[in-house]
Amino acid sequence: MFPTKKSQLIENLIKFSAKELSSYSKRRNYDLGPPHKNVSKLSPYLRTRFITEEEVLKISVSNNNNKNIEKFIEEIFWRTYWRGWLESHPWIYHEYLDNNKHQPLPMRTGIKCFDNWKEELIDTGYLHNHSRMWFASIWIFTLGYSWQSGAEFFKRNLLDFCPAANTLGWRWVAGLQTINKPYLAKADNINYFTNGRFNPVGQLNEMVNLNYIEQNNYRVLPCINPEKIEFKNFDNLGIILNRNDLSLNNIFKIKKMTYECCVYSTEHENKLVNEFNKNIIQDVLNNNKNFEITKDYNQIIDWLTNKKIKNLVLPYETVGNKIFNTEKFKNELRKLNIQYHFFLRDWDRNAFPYATKGFFKFKKNIPDLINILDIGMKLK
Repeated sequence: MFPTKKSQLIENLIKFSAKELSSYSKRRNYDLGPPHKNVSKLSPYLRTRFITEEEVLKISVSNNNNKNIEKFIEEIFWRTYWRGWLESHPWIYHEYLDNNKHQPLPMRTGIKCFDNWKEELIDTGYLHNHSRMWFASIWIFTLGYSWQSGAEFFKRNLLDFCPAANTLGWRWVAGLQTINKPYLAKADNINYFTNGRFNPVGQLNEMVNLNYIEQNNYRVLPCINPEKIEFKNFDNLGIILNRNDLSLNNIFKIKKMTYECCVYSTEHENKLVNEFNKNIIQDVLNNNKNFEITKDYNQIIDWLTNKKIKNLVLPYETVGNKIFNTEKFKNELRKLNIQYHFFLRDWDRNAFPYATKGFFKFKKNIPDLINILDIGMKLK
């Protein structure tokens, strides 16, 4: 289901765009089991920007009327929205980390759909979005586990793990993101949207009463974006790619700027996730001459020194995605007299200020955000 070569990914997206996207809004909520042909399965690639949102939209509109794929476009923006919302509510993520306690799940629960989804997630690193919602609801309200431990279970196993989408998605199911309005998995809904594959009648807790008193959602930090980089011929320019952005260098390539580049890669505890990450990084290396791979901070410092880097660009690090934005690492750069910049893409820079409240307010701005982009489509 998940090719690790960009060429194959684009080929799959072109086929999906031509054959499936026109019916996406009608079929997207159905979990018909692997290989999930009715959804794009782009999330592991968008999470690392192995492929970018703009690239996806350009391909999507080449075979479809803009109006017919608005629901697909909204789905592309959901991940952006979650990341932007967490940027203005960072304490939510820190509270999750403080209250995250591992709770081992029984090998079998006896709930056929739940056990199936658990095995599918472990075996493939993926679950259909609707099944993630059902799974999380059963985890919390039927089995009685904490939402934090469920979020941790997903974190360990998902190919597309994103701190914002994962944390806030679990909070939403639990009735914390929209206070006291949980998402409840119901047997008839599961039966309908799995096309009769599962029907857990009498096995689920379908009635809950919550009484959370939660004020933290209403505190909002102002959106403060980093200073925008003026494109110019930096002397001795270096770029570090990592899991936050594996294609950042293309922005500088288009500007025909000269640069050195390395890819920072670390091991993941999950073998499946680790293998996927290694393979997409290898494809990046195969498609770019003279890129180097680095696996720890010492190798990064050696690379900076050997290449005589004086200006360094790194992907911007949103809440939960800290890699290099630490005082220890920045002090090392200062010792080397290196000017560093955490680069925020225009896609995020434009969208994040609108992501401080609910998604339905955010999505009103999607046409304007699309129209800013130079991708050959207009929604207004």
